[in-house]
Amino acid sequence: MTAEIIALIGLALVFGISALRNVHMGALALVAAFVVGIGVVGEGLDDVLSGFPVDALIILVGITYLFGIARETGTIDWLVDRSLGLIGDRVALLPWGLWLIATGVACLGTSHAAFAVVPIAMSLAATHRISSTMMGIAMSSAIVGGALAPTSIVGITVQTVASSADIPYNAGLMFGLSVGVNGLVVLAAFFMFGGRELIQRTRQARAASDGGTGGTGASGGPAGGSGGGVATLERTETKVPAKITALQALVIISILVLIGGFFLLTTLDVDINLGVVALTIAVILALVDPGVGRRGISRIDWSTILLLGGIITYVEVLTRLGAIEQLGEAARSVSQPLVAALVLCIVAGLVSAFASTIGIIGALIPLAVPLLIPGGGLEMTGFIYALAISASLVDCAPFGTTGATIVASTVEHDRPKVNRDLTIWGLSMVIIGPVVTLLTMVVPFLWA
Repeated sequence: MTAEIIALIGLALVFGISALRNVHMGALALVAAFVVGIGVVGEGLDDVLSGFPVDALIILVGITYLFGIARETGTIDWLVDRSLGLIGDRVALLPWGLWLIATGVACLGTSHAAFAVVPIAMSLAATHRISSTMMGIAMSSAIVGGALAPTSIVGITVQTVASSADIPYNAGLMFGLSVGVNGLVVLAAFFMFGGRELIQRTRQARAASDGGTGGTGASGGPAGGSGGGVATLERTETKVPAKITALQALVIISILVLIGGFFLLTTLDVDINLGVVALTIAVILALVDPGVGRRGISRIDWSTILLLGGIITYVEVLTRLGAIEQLGEAARSVSQPLVAALVLCIVAGLVSAFASTIGIIGALIPLAVPLLIPGGGLEMTGFIYALAISASLVDCAPFGTTGATIVASTVEHDRPKVNRDLTIWGLSMVIIGPVVTLLTMVVPFLWA
């Protein structure tokens, strides 16, 4: 057995052992890099560690530290409360409004920050008689859609891996495509799980309010009754957001400066590490309030940093060994490169449903490089975008953190149904996601 085959088997074992034994994938991958690089290939320790992505990890540290401070100051909670106040009791807008809110929060360093919105959304779904499945899909779509923002961990990962593989990549376009695709997912779920009834209820409530009926429906029945009367919107006690503090205002300004600066520097093609900027801003905020700065340190996503570092280090060992090149030769032997692309996207979705989205993206993008080079059949296409989105759409399945959090946040009597619905929906995305993304982001460019 050749060293290349051993190394590829090692990559498969990293994913398999991590899923079956619940061992941290990044730690496994880092150890595997040492074992294969030193023991099989004969490299030195410095050679193995040369693939460790220091630049990417600085980005992750800076971004998660800054947005950790934002959460510690209550800025994120303040923004969520203000946004919910704008939506009010317009029941048909609640799923969409909460989707937008959670998407915005998911952009802020780590998509897991949006988990704070999930219990609120699922509670409002029960209170306003909105399908918990619909709301669950909206929350999942928000989390995975915002996760591919250039200021969020998964988006940073895709950009880092694409850059290290010398693949043309536009972070803004990736984010736009991600939000667009997930918006279509929410639209489909909205009409499949009772959206028309929500629109009708909102219209009836508005008509009753405008007509001054005093709670009497158009058919003469009491409002909200089951006899066909006008259904008024259920009202819950809405917490009035506290007045914004000076520190919270400073944090909001800092976030706007970071985001605006990122797009400006990208437009001007200035080579600067976003993490350095974020870390600088975070340290300035820590100087203003050292207590918040200390608490923000605990919000740094060290687990994801280890995950990304381990996977990329191991993939770099594969690259130096020539295993990626061998896979490229095999890929070019496929008469239809689009078939190979479809298989890679399906594998990405299937593995991501049970394991780490970041891990599978970090591993598969370098494996896809041979399809994107001249002669590979998919040059200058949106395949990387399709692959990343396909890997994330399945995250609503309750086998992973996102889906499990949604199910756990659902009111008890709805949990079995939501668990079943999200399982079916998530597994269907294993096929639907790759087909839709390839048809829209890859196929049109094959004959361009």
